[in-house]
Amino acid sequence: MEPRLDCRYYIGEKPCKYKLLCDNCSHYDPMGIRILILKLGAMGDALRTTPILSELRRIYKKCWIVWVTDRESHPILQHNPLIDTLLMNDPHSIMPLLSQSFDLVYCLDKDPTVTSLAMQVPARKRLGFAMSPYGTLDIFNDASQYALALGLDDSLKFFENTRTYQEIICEMAELPYHRDEYIYALQTDDCHNARMILERAKAPGHGPKIGLNTGCGDVFATKKWPADHFITLTQMIRERFDGQVYLLGGPSEITENETIEKATAGQAVHTGSHPLGVFAGLLNEMDLVVASDTMALHLALAVRTPVIGLFGPTCSQEIDFYDRGEAVVISCDCAPCYRKTCRLDESCMASLTPESVVSKIKKYV
Repeated sequence: MEPRLDCRYYIGEKPCKYKLLCDNCSHYDPMGIRILILKLGAMGDALRTTPILSELRRIYKKCWIVWVTDRESHPILQHNPLIDTLLMNDPHSIMPLLSQSFDLVYCLDKDPTVTSLAMQVPARKRLGFAMSPYGTLDIFNDASQYALALGLDDSLKFFENTRTYQEIICEMAELPYHRDEYIYALQTDDCHNARMILERAKAPGHGPKIGLNTGCGDVFATKKWPADHFITLTQMIRERFDGQVYLLGGPSEITENETIEKATAGQAVHTGSHPLGVFAGLLNEMDLVVASDTMALHLALAVRTPVIGLFGPTCSQEIDFYDRGEAVVISCDCAPCYRKTCRLDESCMASLTPESVVSKIKKYV
């Protein structure tokens, strides 16, 4: 008996799901082109990289896609139907890669552990970011020059660039750009749990369900919109749209969301902190979401919910809202800056008014 080592069902240490020997098996399905994608976190970045999967599947009808991510981003990719093998960026998962071979390696992350791995994995062709002999960031292919330049030239990234992240990633990967959507697989149980949460935490009003994501992540606190603005925005949504306002967020937002709920006398309802899948289900139940440049913004786009994005210290032009929302961008001399802390007494985000947000909301509800 000759085992078919390249069959997508072959396991080796035990029978495959068909319980048949390889000889003359009618279920034999060769992997085809083997592709390795190296992209870690943050979750929003991992999610907005998923559109390249659609293009890869179009071009390579028969392929096997392996994606290496980190612990943070693993939950957002684990049910993706276009990823054959999802690996964690740890020694247990990485060591076997060094003994495999790939036709294509796409290194779409600047992390030195990842660029080093991209250099070592046996591959016919490598694209994207690389590590130089000096241990510094380099590129494998000329098409990745623009992506490298964005990190080196603030003027290019902050003011001159008009291309979305997805366009830039496709160029790095030498793939056609067709404006493919994010890919996130909502789970039935998560959607059910989200509906149950909203039934228990019923917000007043009969208009559209509007979710306010009050957090901004741990890295860039400068992206945070003030709580007072969320309170004012709640009042305006209730008055103008009879909207049902739900406060969304994770563990870091519990205290603030409870404070906003109390300050609005229950006009905005805190939905609690939940696992990622349930959070995605909540975003899916909303008619519109208001969020800063965070994972919640990208996840809302992934579940096809209209989004109003709040931008100050980061660049809005890299975000594709897929015609289901738009950015509200503050105009000030020092923005964007991509600084983790603000040098001023008041962050630029405080200058972004609730009135400017409401004017955008009314276009989508």
